[in-house]
Amino acid sequence: MVFLIRTVDFMDSSQNIITALHADPMNADKVHVFIDGKHALVVSLDVAAAERLTVGQACPPERIRRLEAAQEEAQVYEFALNFLSYRPRSAREVEQRLRKKRIAPEQIEAVMERLRKKGYVDDQAFARFWIGNRQTFSPRGPRLLRSELRQKGVPQDVVDAALSEYQEEQAEREEQSAQVAFDAGITDDEPAPGSDEATALALARKRMRVLSNLDPVTAKRRLSSFLARRGFGYDTIGPVLQRVLAPDEDEQTDMDDV
Repeated sequence: MVFLIRTVDFMDSSQNIITALHADPMNADKVHVFIDGKHALVVSLDVAAAERLTVGQACPPERIRRLEAAQEEAQVYEFALNFLSYRPRSAREVEQRLRKKRIAPEQIEAVMERLRKKGYVDDQAFARFWIGNRQTFSPRGPRLLRSELRQKGVPQDVVDAALSEYQEEQAEREEQSAQVAFDAGITDDEPAPGSDEATALALARKRMRVLSNLDPVTAKRRLSSFLARRGFGYDTIGPVLQRVLAPDEDEQTDMDDV
């Protein structure tokens, strides 16, 4: 993958002196470098500043090669930032994206290090984002969340820590909700908002709109499978099934007694 723009062979120069630095009229972030009166290459303002380019400086071939490498890395870095602008990514996602562009491994390594130092790539922050986003827009259980994060390349210890943190926050919310209900004299036995059981129950009730025309046994089997695919364990699925299906089963029992 070639990012750098070059317009002349600087190796023909005899003095290798920077004779002019011109801002690009179409892109204020770009600087045109002239060596011995000839246009040699284009670099970003960041590269020009980092290299402290000034007119009159010597710019031998080895320095030109360093500028080339720095400019290519800068453009790979900008490409990575653009990829990250749509949503947070895991480190593996960014690396895979750069590899697909056939960027040299050493450039990928350098860019990933810069991204980590700047905090743009942080698997811990990504795991927290992923869990929170999923639970807000597409709720699922811990098992599926763990699987998704591992597929994104997040290390197991980071996944475990993020889920543990989420569950602790969840337990705290449940305790606060229970206390509020107790203080208000509310005796409703609905699971605490934000708990796994409450999330699974909401999904189950919505799913039952589709399964309501089935016989109880089939509906129970399909609902159980649905919740399992969403990553909930049977310790959560069991109580939810009892809540959702109990009225139907009680009604069926009453009918049998008639």
